[in-house]
Amino acid sequence: MINLSINGRKLTVPPGTTILEAAAQLGLEIPHYCYHPDLGVDGNCRMCLVQVGANTRKLAISCQLPVAEGMDVQTESPAVVKARKGVLEFLLINHPLDCTICDQAGECPLQDYSYRFGPGDSRFSERKAKKPKHVEFSDKVMFDGERCILCQRCVRYFDVVRGHRPIGIENMGGKSTITLGPNGPIDDPYQMNIIDICPVGALTSRDFRFRQRVWFMDFAETVCPGCARGCNITAGAYQGKLLRFSPRRNPEVNKSWMCDEGRLSYGRWNLAERTRGARVLGEPAGLPAARA
Repeated sequence: MINLSINGRKLTVPPGTTILEAAAQLGLEIPHYCYHPDLGVDGNCRMCLVQVGANTRKLAISCQLPVAEGMDVQTESPAVVKARKGVLEFLLINHPLDCTICDQAGECPLQDYSYRFGPGDSRFSERKAKKPKHVEFSDKVMFDGERCILCQRCVRYFDVVRGHRPIGIENMGGKSTITLGPNGPIDDPYQMNIIDICPVGALTSRDFRFRQRVWFMDFAETVCPGCARGCNITAGAYQGKLLRFSPRRNPEVNKSWMCDEGRLSYGRWNLAERTRGARVLGEPAGLPAARA
């Protein structure tokens, strides 16, 4: 076991644990975008910077750096706070100011982190870059390139989990964007999982798009009724009507994923003719005779 301290709080964790994972055990949130527990480490967003050692000038990304014996980590030092503000300012340079009409509003890590860790203003006075909008990745997924922060979670999902790459990154520098491959629209029965792992409003569900604001909805943790696998899900409803099923992470059952068929099956439970309880069609004429 490895002994270390984070923000002056001591803890013991198994070897191989990253600083990001160790901080989570203390209830400390280190902001991050590209890292996902079921996709592994990528290290491209640079949001999870921490300071290791009081005299260290170079900051480290906590999602990739494993803990070491006696390590002293600071997640709120002046250097870390300044670096986070710089990263967020950079990510927001070309991001459109459309939070009021964005489907991700209310459950957007970019919005939350900007409020909690961002600089509060922007020094960028030039015209924002324009990228493709309302791109139909499939009949289920819509893409908005201007909102994308290129965390690459969606690309890595298909690489790591599904074993193929229907989407990828096109161009370089400020013109980089996610694009469809040469085979056309995404044709994968688990494709809608990229909507859940997208940390901004770049990938949205064409089924749920513009239907309701999440802060008006009621949510309940449940199990998908579509098959016997028992995927853990969260059901979202408004005024008693189901509007959305989304996966709820359970490493032992479905990790962070669910199939599109189960996700879109919520509609059948809203049908008026659905049986909602036991029914008696007629009184029995008499009890059956006991069999020998």
